[in-house]
Amino acid sequence: MMVAVVATLAMTSCTHNNGDIGPWFGTWHVEKYEIDGKEIGETSSVHIGANFFQFQSSLVQLRYSGVNHDEQVSTGTWQNNGNEIVIKFPDAQLIWAIIVGFDMTPGAENHLKVEKQDGSNAVLSLTSTDGHTYRYTLKKWG
Repeated sequence: MMVAVVATLAMTSCTHNNGDIGPWFGTWHVEKYEIDGKEIGETSSVHIGANFFQFQSSLVQLRYSGVNHDEQVSTGTWQNNGNEIVIKFPDAQLIWAIIVGFDMTPGAENHLKVEKQDGSNAVLSLTSTDGHTYRYTLKKWG
């Protein structure tokens, strides 16, 4: 069942312009995390160097690759509202990666403020349900 859902999402995600949705299209590497203005360094539970945001059409994948190259991916939907991106994960069966600050509850909306986006670098911020503000510094990958 899950394979059918993923296959359907993959086939329908590139419906116009080969799925190219402008400057957000593609893979973005998380270069830095901050919580309330304080940078989060590498810890046993946070492996900074292996987190990615991948945008295509209306789908987004948040990808985590562990130290032993084990991968976890959460697939959801996203909308670009200009200075805000809304990401949600409607299907619990497609939530595997947990990203710092995100509400991964199925159907919950994560509203990320676009602080910067110049085509190769981006900064997004999110005030989560726990009241903390998370900043994600991204660099276009590849």
